[in-house]
Amino acid sequence: MHTPLPSNPLRVTLIQNDAVSDLQANMAWIEEHLPATGSTDLVALPEVFAFRGDDDEYRSHAEPSDGALAKRLAASAARMKSWLLAGSIIERAGDNACFNTSLLFDRSGRLVATYRKMHLFEAHLEGGRVIRESDVYNSGTTPTLISIEGWVCGLSICYDLRFPELYRHYAAQNAGILLIPSNFTQRTGRDHWEVLLRARAIENQSFVIAPDQCGRNPRTQCKSHGHSMAVGPWGEVLASAEDKPAVLQVTLMPAMLQETRARVPALAHRRM
Repeated sequence: MHTPLPSNPLRVTLIQNDAVSDLQANMAWIEEHLPATGSTDLVALPEVFAFRGDDDEYRSHAEPSDGALAKRLAASAARMKSWLLAGSIIERAGDNACFNTSLLFDRSGRLVATYRKMHLFEAHLEGGRVIRESDVYNSGTTPTLISIEGWVCGLSICYDLRFPELYRHYAAQNAGILLIPSNFTQRTGRDHWEVLLRARAIENQSFVIAPDQCGRNPRTQCKSHGHSMAVGPWGEVLASAEDKPAVLQVTLMPAMLQETRARVPALAHRRM
């Protein structure tokens, strides 16, 4: 599918938070740090930005994609007059199924896209400890593309970053932005986070927007990497946070896409 490249710049705000096991406190912090009305085009929040806890708490905090949390986020988008990517919520679908789900709201607060995390994280840590998202979540099955102000965007979440075929699917449909809200662990993030983000940007000649969690899960004590990042299509780091709560602002320029893809027309040379 061929879609035209965007014609207008896109102002993006990335918010990096240190979520605790108190949804109201997390949301109050985020709402305090949202940009002023009309000052940005897209606000991107991390994975599980509204709540971090243990598996039982995740299940107990699950709610439908049109629940109270979604309504609160929709109101924030409408108030800012900005698109809002809710990096992920714990979505309850039916009686038992839970998904790790991104919600995207437009400037009016309308929910226009959802993405259920397709690849569920698993890690075997020192001391025999295992982190396994499949203990809580079902896997999503469907990639999600959406146009934001003329920019074709591919949605993904955290561990998806390790599976380049998802981003190749998006690149084949001319995505100019890859959205990767995350809760990357410090141990893996230290070695792989920046490398993988820049690789996905370079190989797909797209911008990467990756807001990440920081701090420590108060229940599991698992530490998140932070270092939220915006990367350009040449692989250049446009903005990067440290390991503390932060707000980053970056403007994505269409000319950067055009120049990168003209300089090395790799996307046109694909054979698979």
